[in-house]
Amino acid sequence: MVWKRTISAKALEKAKFASVKVDDKVIFIANVNGTLYGMDAVCSHARCILGLLDEQKLTVKCPCHHAVFDLKTGAMLEPPYVAPDAPKEKLGLKTYQVRDNGGWVEVDI
Repeated sequence: MVWKRTISAKALEKAKFASVKVDDKVIFIANVNGTLYGMDAVCSHARCILGLLDEQKLTVKCPCHHAVFDLKTGAMLEPPYVAPDAPKEKLGLKTYQVRDNGGWVEVDI
């Protein structure tokens, strides 16, 4: 386990989510009612940065082609919108353990 400091817990509480660079990765971190979630922030479809959080469903949507990912597991729940004849592969994203450590949000890389 290697915990890396990312963003202040107070800033994340206000913003609800953030995409942060940790080493060579971009991680999507969300605070939903005090529970912290972390997953890869780069969509597996077209490499866009995720950014549409649905706190009710615990999902995050890619703003580029609307692929939807489960915040807890990283599984792709809805494939991206593409041309009707294009393949619609479902590619999940890696999730990470996230914690609040003394007012800083840390990710286990």
